[in-house]
Amino acid sequence: MWKSDESLKGIRSILEIFSSDIHLSFNDSGYNWPFIIEKATKLDVLKWIVQRMSANPHKKADAESILTWNYFGGKGEPLTNGFFRSDPYVKKEDRGPKKALGRESINIKINPSLTFESSFLKLLGCVPIDVCMSFLQLHPRSEKWSLRYFLEKYGLDGKADMPMSKLWKYYSEAKDRVSDSSKKHMHEIANYCVIDALRCQKFMVKSNVINDYREVALIAHISLFDSHYYAIGTKVSNLLGAEA
Repeated sequence: MWKSDESLKGIRSILEIFSSDIHLSFNDSGYNWPFIIEKATKLDVLKWIVQRMSANPHKKADAESILTWNYFGGKGEPLTNGFFRSDPYVKKEDRGPKKALGRESINIKINPSLTFESSFLKLLGCVPIDVCMSFLQLHPRSEKWSLRYFLEKYGLDGKADMPMSKLWKYYSEAKDRVSDSSKKHMHEIANYCVIDALRCQKFMVKSNVINDYREVALIAHISLFDSHYYAIGTKVSNLLGAEA
């Protein structure tokens, strides 16, 4: 499925059509973004994708520049072996000295013993928000992380039922041979993905997270991006500076 660039270009086309200023997803920091960026780099379409997804269509940058300044999550220098290797269990103090090139994933403190590591592609005009991390910020003592649990807690409709084993089976069948049954199965997968995306939006609306971010950003004189990703200390120092 990922041996050509057609799937990546399809994802890019959908995002370009919506042109959203906020990109919501659930727990995509540990897999989706690293996977997409690595594949786009290896298939030599990263530059093409970024140019069409960015709010600045005239942006000129090569893959190395994009991986250096726009991608948060690489290990070591861009385009070197191991750059896309992810290890979410490495402690912050074990990461070694600050590297000269590339941006590390952003570590967001949930509680004294839990830090959420967020990897993503930062594009002009769009703020990527991981709904899982937003929920954990609201409920730092929660022992459950699943979207199903979050939806139940807020009294929202649940997810579509699609076990991982069935998902892989459908993908494998569609990859090997196109048939009426494989088309039907891919429709089920599309329905599963759309419902997941919709549930993330409904959760964010009901929890009022985005409006809270915007209010903090307005009061503390910071961007919506900073309101979501960076520690409360930045917000407090800006507030004190504004009142000085």
